[in-house]
Amino acid sequence: MICHWDAERDFAPVDGLDLDSVAAIISMANGRYLLQHREDRADIEFPNQWGLFGGAREHGEDAETAMRREIGEELEFRIRDCSLFLGCAFNLWFEHRRTRKVFFSIEMTEIEACSLALREGQAMAWLSFEEIMARAKQVIPYDLGIIALHNNVRGVK
Repeated sequence: MICHWDAERDFAPVDGLDLDSVAAIISMANGRYLLQHREDRADIEFPNQWGLFGGAREHGEDAETAMRREIGEELEFRIRDCSLFLGCAFNLWFEHRRTRKVFFSIEMTEIEACSLALREGQAMAWLSFEEIMARAKQVIPYDLGIIALHNNVRGVK
């Protein structure tokens, strides 16, 4: 049997999800990752934690458009190049919900990094993988695993 993967179909909006979201794995050639320190509010998931930038898709919005919109809103940054990295569906039985997240990889230059303006969250920081792992208990679990995978794949190239 030959399987064909269709990114447009697999990452198209679907019904039955409690949350359909996107996230950007933003990194620089020096191995640092950009993380957002989320606001400390009870009405958001993982308050006061560190995680990737991104957010929910709007109705009918494709994943890449949502990711570009979210990064524009959160960092006032216009993405030139990005690539799909991973899509995950999570059946969170302990919370009685189903969510999906599509992760994109974006490599920034130092000049681009200097142009960022934080518009959501308490802070942002460029951290090495080792620094991220040192604060693992303060990083959103989904994002921590994806960053580790991205770092591993990057090291293989």
